[in-house]
Amino acid sequence: MLATSGDLPPGQEWAFEFKWDGVRGLADISANGLRLISRNGLDVTAGYPELAGLGAGSEDALLDGEIVALVDGRPSFGALQNRMHVRGTQVPALASAIPVTFLIFDVLRLYGVDLCARPYAERRATLDRLELDGPHWTVPPSFDDGPATLAASQEQGLEGVVAKRLASTYRPGHRTRDWVKVKHTRTQDVVVGGWKPGEGGRRGRIGSLLVGTYDGDELMFAGHAGSGLTGETIEELSRTLTPLRRDSSPFANAVPAPQAREAVWCEPAVVVEVRFSGWTSDNRIRHPVFRRIRLDLEPTEVSREE
Repeated sequence: MLATSGDLPPGQEWAFEFKWDGVRGLADISANGLRLISRNGLDVTAGYPELAGLGAGSEDALLDGEIVALVDGRPSFGALQNRMHVRGTQVPALASAIPVTFLIFDVLRLYGVDLCARPYAERRATLDRLELDGPHWTVPPSFDDGPATLAASQEQGLEGVVAKRLASTYRPGHRTRDWVKVKHTRTQDVVVGGWKPGEGGRRGRIGSLLVGTYDGDELMFAGHAGSGLTGETIEELSRTLTPLRRDSSPFANAVPAPQAREAVWCEPAVVVEVRFSGWTSDNRIRHPVFRRIRLDLEPTEVSREE
């Protein structure tokens, strides 16, 4: 279940949780132990061995939460990226150097009983009773005062809050206004469909990214982002995007001539996050600044957020 971006909802029918800067995960606990499932349905258990002990805490449960890497007590997506998609012999050393924590915020199944149709308030009370607190997992608090929670999240340097309607059921795979995410910085996930070469000394390298969002099955051009790209990021993007080159634009709508001129097109397989100030009247991202690569997201799930 996914949240919709919006303003902090008023009223007494909401609970408020901190928004964590990590990657979403489901912890499926059974008699066979723990299985970790990523947002795009992949088994990522082997990548996070420090979470294995969570499987000994319950006979049967399905838990929803966020995998984060804490630096000075705060989630760091940059640190977490060093753990994502790493498997094999490197994992034990990374688990020791950059341990993760699983922040659990929902329980979807318990002792074989599906809880998705139960209201959030009931699921949350059930989760709290489980007292899941271990060396690498915990249940963060939920609050009833939205403005105070939002202010506290900003003071602690967190991304924002997620408001959850107390009466809402859990709808897997749906983005709904029963969950509302309120960020201190406006961001948008976008799909890379090409790039513009850099100028001067950066000629031949990536200068800016041509990006879009999906509207149904069509990738719609939404602008280009060059601010925020550093040398290290450009090198990483070059390694990732160069093998994806194609001869034609992947965007369903026309790319304006200034952006299309000298563009290098690529398959829409990479998602990045940008910070921006708003949308223009012709559906372009205003003042985008590159923030990070999102290896945890599938391109087809990226749509425009208001």
